[in-house]
Amino acid sequence: MVVLFVWQSLTPKRQAKIIPIQTRTDTIQTPIQTSQPSPQSTITTPQTIPASEKEVALENDKFKIIFSTFGGTIKSVYLKKYKTELVPASSYILETKLITASSNSSNWAIAYQDDSTIIFQDFIRKTYQLHKDYTISLKIEPLSTTLPDYQISYQTGLAMTEQNHKDEIKHFALFYQNSIKINKLNGSKLKSTTLPDARWVGLKSKYFTTILSASNSAIVNAEPLSDGRIGYVYKPSPNTFDYTLYFGPLDYDILKSYKLGWEALNDMGWTKVFSIVILKIIKFLYSIFKNYGIAIIIFSFLMKAIFFPLSRMSTKQMLQMQKLQPKLDELKKKHKNDPQALNRETMELYKLYKINPFSGCLPLIFQLPIFWALYSVLQKTIELRQASFVFWLKDLSLKDPLYILPILMGISFLVQNFLTSTDKKNMMLLIFMPIFMTVIFLNFPSGLQLYWFLFNLFSIVENIISRGGIKWKKQKTLTTNPI
Repeated sequence: MVVLFVWQSLTPKRQAKIIPIQTRTDTIQTPIQTSQPSPQSTITTPQTIPASEKEVALENDKFKIIFSTFGGTIKSVYLKKYKTELVPASSYILETKLITASSNSSNWAIAYQDDSTIIFQDFIRKTYQLHKDYTISLKIEPLSTTLPDYQISYQTGLAMTEQNHKDEIKHFALFYQNSIKINKLNGSKLKSTTLPDARWVGLKSKYFTTILSASNSAIVNAEPLSDGRIGYVYKPSPNTFDYTLYFGPLDYDILKSYKLGWEALNDMGWTKVFSIVILKIIKFLYSIFKNYGIAIIIFSFLMKAIFFPLSRMSTKQMLQMQKLQPKLDELKKKHKNDPQALNRETMELYKLYKINPFSGCLPLIFQLPIFWALYSVLQKTIELRQASFVFWLKDLSLKDPLYILPILMGISFLVQNFLTSTDKKNMMLLIFMPIFMTVIFLNFPSGLQLYWFLFNLFSIVENIISRGGIKWKKQKTLTTNPI
């Protein structure tokens, strides 16, 4: 393992060419600073800030929003709890244009303003109203009797919020619901596309999302941005007046509470059912111990207790296999030139002594869905974001910066292999697999590394107890009579 780590540190790593992202650092106490525009995609045009632009701030307990008279847009959404900015630097979102117009929006007039509402007016009237949660109502009304054909621009996309841009960019996606189902478009694979029947459309990063939902369906033109994020232009159906906007965390319970299918943005893969259950259990444990690391330790113990009957049966079968090994060696010598006879008599021997050679795989097979579900929970859920444990583990959703947990996990795996192996002749395989798994786990979330290490540790303790304690009894060779 030392050789592997030295080799990794000395070997130059090829870095993907990533366009630098400008991350907004405004806080609710700091006024918005005008900086250089961030890289634009092929679908965006530079947004020139008019000299007479005026900014207006509205806020509630959840976020602070900076509105701009430039097109009646939003230029900042700051989430207070997470200390995160969702609008890219020097950008505007929800710019409203006539479909026939090609020029940028002008400076709109502020028709009304109070603590939770602001009304902009130009060729139409735009009314924003903040609620007590993470949502905003947007109402678009005509100044005359007819509402002109217009479109809403979200071409600047959702801002980067995490320090590790390379990891975060993998999670950018666009979700939308049509009359049939909820669909997902990955940012890494997205090409310019038109979505003809979108009831709502949402952009997601690793931990946050923005959603635009209307009373009628719309046409959405989705485009990949040059840095891997996604932007879109929203073309509503005629006479669409009312919208709901969500700016907030990818919190499953919060999104589900709106009963609009928004919880689908919590993309947990094929283990979604398991992930939701695991998330609820870990959140419950956290409510008791107030530490997600301790919650994962208790969860590991609970999983070991649940799988105890299977692992107990597997351990017994492995001990029986160890006792039976001399007879298997005799059969190999006897039928070394007749594989079919060797296989037939081996199976008869297993049947005689009531041994199932595949029983050792049962605990692992049943653990796999739990493993992948926990991986999804630890890597993607907002609850584990920046959740510290002890000392060097400041964020359980990220890898162990000192690689202590994956090394401990590999060592425990190695010990477990020696305890459970029925054939010590495969020594190279017994050693190689723990090293191989350690290398794979190096960049996994430290919360998952903690879980797997503890699960291995509990398995070692169980195996020692099954053998009668630390001073193991010498295994006796099976006689001809079945056990």
